[in-house]
Amino acid sequence: MMKRKKGALGVIVSIALLLAATACGSSGGARGEPATITVGVQPNTSFAVVPFGVEKGFFKQVGLDIEVKKITTATTIPPALLAGQLQFSNWSFPSFATLAGQGLPLKIVGAGDTTGGSLANDYIQLVALEQSRFTSVADLKGKTIAVNSLASLSEVQVKIALTNAGVNPADVKLIPIPFPDQLAALTSRRVDAIGSAEPFLTLTAAKEDIVRLAPLDAAVMPDMPLSLWMTSAKFLADHPDTVHAFQRALIMSLEYARDHEAEFRAFIPGFSGVSTDIAEKMILPTWTTSIDEGKAQVLAEIMHQYGAVDTVPTMKDFIIEFPPKG
Repeated sequence: MMKRKKGALGVIVSIALLLAATACGSSGGARGEPATITVGVQPNTSFAVVPFGVEKGFFKQVGLDIEVKKITTATTIPPALLAGQLQFSNWSFPSFATLAGQGLPLKIVGAGDTTGGSLANDYIQLVALEQSRFTSVADLKGKTIAVNSLASLSEVQVKIALTNAGVNPADVKLIPIPFPDQLAALTSRRVDAIGSAEPFLTLTAAKEDIVRLAPLDAAVMPDMPLSLWMTSAKFLADHPDTVHAFQRALIMSLEYARDHEAEFRAFIPGFSGVSTDIAEKMILPTWTTSIDEGKAQVLAEIMHQYGAVDTVPTMKDFIIEFPPKG
């Protein structure tokens, strides 16, 4: 068994559990539906679909008045949900395995996107400078690779890509460098390759001649579930109609973003700060309006296998039917 490494999420679990216990202790049962719903959203393209849907009026159509709150630090999201400061927020299936493994009372209410299947549509890729003369992942044996963070999907993706290419991950040095700082590390020769994600992937390609070695999401599994939307179990119990309305509006947003790519690309700069030029060229998420519980479970098992999570939760226990019936 691989040695477990405590990532940033491990630090917040005890705080989140304390908040959950406090919230449960003060529960007074079902209440009237809230007038305004606060949705936490990180300014990333895969999460922009909800603010995009708010702008298009889909949430108003189902009777929800949405306040979008931009979140810059992901680890603040679970405690904010459990404390009632947020009613919904984005997250990812790989990271949710950590929350579920600790038994946090959170529920997945909707999907966002799944992995692309190739270099053409996978927005997380293993790349190197063209002048390095690397032609395949196999060339990275004995080299140094930057990943966004350790004990996370970023590390797991690269290790699987290496294994798939016949390289023992132990023969490669992985160092944590946030996506925005990876290009500088690559050009300064601090690292030989980077596990880059959009919009930084397109930005890197615009500034340097690069070779794309492998699609990293696709290396894990085809159509892997990625982004998700979640709420607290208490909010779901108290406000099931609001949750179902959110799900319906989310589906409309996902379908519209999928069918109106140009409009979505035009929305990205104002939401995330990406330049118009990059927004027009970057690889977009592959939107989905359903959740594959089987793949979510396999993903949790893979995260455990590679030491990113301590336990393997039963993911279906945390997933609310999506799309909802009726």
